[in-house]
Amino acid sequence: MTGRLRIIRTAFFRRVAELRRLLISPDRLREETGISLKTSELHYIRRVLRLRPGDSIAVVDGLGHLWTAELLPDGVIQRDHDSMISELPPRPRLGLGLSLIRRGFDDALRMACELGVDVIQPLRCQRCVPGVELRPERWETVLNEAMEQCERLWSPRLESDLTLEAWLPTVQGCLAFGHTRCSDAMSLTQWLKTIAPADRATTIWLIIGPEGGWTSPEMESLDQNAAVPVQLGETILRSATAAVAGSVEMVRWRESLSTS
Repeated sequence: MTGRLRIIRTAFFRRVAELRRLLISPDRLREETGISLKTSELHYIRRVLRLRPGDSIAVVDGLGHLWTAELLPDGVIQRDHDSMISELPPRPRLGLGLSLIRRGFDDALRMACELGVDVIQPLRCQRCVPGVELRPERWETVLNEAMEQCERLWSPRLESDLTLEAWLPTVQGCLAFGHTRCSDAMSLTQWLKTIAPADRATTIWLIIGPEGGWTSPEMESLDQNAAVPVQLGETILRSATAAVAGSVEMVRWRESLSTS
């Protein structure tokens, strides 16, 4: 994958790759001594992973670093500082702007993380379902759990929710938005192929709207900010499904850049 640091697949690396992972924020990893685990982390290690004192686990910081660590008594883990493995962030950066939806938002976040999306922007659109709940702490938990499960080293960034009109003028990068009612729109795959190498240094954004569709003012705002309408297939997809399908296409495109 573009931007990845090549790692020699030694027996040591294979052993580390087989370890279950625990995400710990970088500020807690500044300590050179053992790291005291939170109650939720202890529950995960003891009840879910069934680890005991003396067992090994991989610790990641969400910023491209991984260490092996040993579980000690009294809820403490000790890193082996010499075991650090590093990885450069993938490039180009992939962003998903997703309208707030009542059903499927958590699943869309989880799968976007598993697939390799780098930044997620929750969007309040004019046709969002009234009363949809904002749960940023829950969304962070979903992403953290997905990161541990899928074994990526870089955490996706979750931005604070904004209206579409407030967010668009702040975006730096290439923009496409899903639009099922535009018969002459190119496919997402076709649009990705038009992105010039110079633009790949920015973030490549796919914007998915609510199931009620875009309003005329939103369409005007998208057009004014050079967002390109794209299709994600011949059928009408729910927003969560469109987010996952679009994420798959973007990640495949990025992977193809390293082999072209």
